[in-house]
Amino acid sequence: MDPAADGDAKSGMRPKNLSGKLYLTIKGARELEHAPIVTSGRSRSASKQVVDTYVSIKVEGTQRARTHPSRTDRWNEEFEITVDKANEVELTVYDKQAGDHHPVPIGLLWLKIQDVVDALRRQRVNQETGHGGWVTAGDMNKIPGMPQPGHISSGSGDYQPPFNSGAPLPPSGALGGGYGSQPDGVEGWFAFEPVGSIALKLNFGMLFYLMIDHA
Repeated sequence: MDPAADGDAKSGMRPKNLSGKLYLTIKGARELEHAPIVTSGRSRSASKQVVDTYVSIKVEGTQRARTHPSRTDRWNEEFEITVDKANEVELTVYDKQAGDHHPVPIGLLWLKIQDVVDALRRQRVNQETGHGGWVTAGDMNKIPGMPQPGHISSGSGDYQPPFNSGAPLPPSGALGGGYGSQPDGVEGWFAFEPVGSIALKLNFGMLFYLMIDHA
């Protein structure tokens, strides 16, 4: 086979960059391996030290948002992020000890927007045809207010089945462009590296343009 042709075929399979609105709800995390508390001779005991944990959201390496600090690994925050020709989203969870100016990363997750779009498309097809395409794994460490974990794997992290909750996307924009409507979103547990997982809800509204004939 022609190596050049093979290279072209592989490049054609690469996920394309997308533009639109990313809707992300960060609910909470579990089984994180928190950074050890560092104390000095004049500081308080480790049991009295305060450590805040937060999640940073980056799109193609640029930080776009972050959660409020939490001491319980619960955030329940919603974000709406405008995406312009991008595909990779990075979530990093940090521990920050009181008085320390250098937060410590303790978990990392990469997501592909194309994977979210594909999951939403499958969800819409399943709803229209009446055939379920998601498999749950039953009760596993139930946490109030969070989705049940399941087993659906993706090339950019392990994520779980969607749940029928949350509001639909906002209506399309003004004449000349807008964001295509999608199902309510995909929701579940996503695995962190090196350990732990985070409960997320994801949705994406694709940006589209209208061709207007001025003749």
